[in-house]
Amino acid sequence: MRIKKLQTFCRKAILPSYQIHSRVHKMREDPFYVKREDELGFGVSGSKLRKYVSILPALKKAGKKVALIGSFHSNHVLSILQLLKQEGLPYQLFLQRPVSSEKEGNAFFLSLLIQENEVIWLDKVPDRLEEEWTKAYEEKLAEEFFWIPIGGCMKEALPGSLTLPLDILQNEEELNVSFDHIFVDAGTGMSAIGLILGMSYLQRSLQVHVVLMAGKEYEFQESLSFFHEELQTLLGESFPLINYRCTFPITAKSFGSHNAAIFQIIKKTAEKEGFFLDPLYTAKLLLTVKEVQLQEDLKGDILWIHSGGALSLSGFQNAKFV
Repeated sequence: MRIKKLQTFCRKAILPSYQIHSRVHKMREDPFYVKREDELGFGVSGSKLRKYVSILPALKKAGKKVALIGSFHSNHVLSILQLLKQEGLPYQLFLQRPVSSEKEGNAFFLSLLIQENEVIWLDKVPDRLEEEWTKAYEEKLAEEFFWIPIGGCMKEALPGSLTLPLDILQNEEELNVSFDHIFVDAGTGMSAIGLILGMSYLQRSLQVHVVLMAGKEYEFQESLSFFHEELQTLLGESFPLINYRCTFPITAKSFGSHNAAIFQIIKKTAEKEGFFLDPLYTAKLLLTVKEVQLQEDLKGDILWIHSGGALSLSGFQNAKFV
């Protein structure tokens, strides 16, 4: 049975000590279900935690110092660094030099985790890890690293990302519902890729809507194709992809941007639903779900993945939530 095979594949590659089952519930004001990945951790949201539970065993097996690259404000760097410390894994930070000395939001939390001498400051972080670039630093520092790309989008993250569709199947069984549409945000796209591949392998008849918060559609499709080939090789069987579509946020489309509509939906959702969105991902995702449902009159049961929110909001305390 395919579900058993996929469960076994994931179980062999992930750390069993982490809680990666999140609940699904109906929203009070909208005709949607929401998957509460935000509840899986305070400092590390569920969508990221799933990736890391299969990256961490690979890091332990490699036995090298971990090289992390990203922004001083990065959700990814902040999240995985907490787990590296908890697991006792050595690391080296390569961070883009911040424009401001102000420590707000993720920068504040990250500053509590690290000391200044743990960071190599870069004028610009490369979008992709090129061997020439990484080798240059390894030669300069006389050390070989296990490099983690921005967002943790890597082969080692695949088994963990595949726990998302498996967990959704458990939610469906618990609620006696079968979702027809699932909306998920995408930065580097690893969670969305895991969702599409898992549902494809399990031969589910549904549509996945990928809301691209960063990058271009062809970049996401290239990554999806790469991991599709990788999973088929690992499982030893071929399978076609299910129906999916890529779209963009209906407002504040540039990555990192936000506006009044974003802060309004954050405030309204907190008041009406009792949970928090963040300005960079989940607020844009929910606004897009609402717009697509309104414009296209989607049929059936709709689920959207709430990947996190409250921690990121700490950097926007002076925003006007009206």
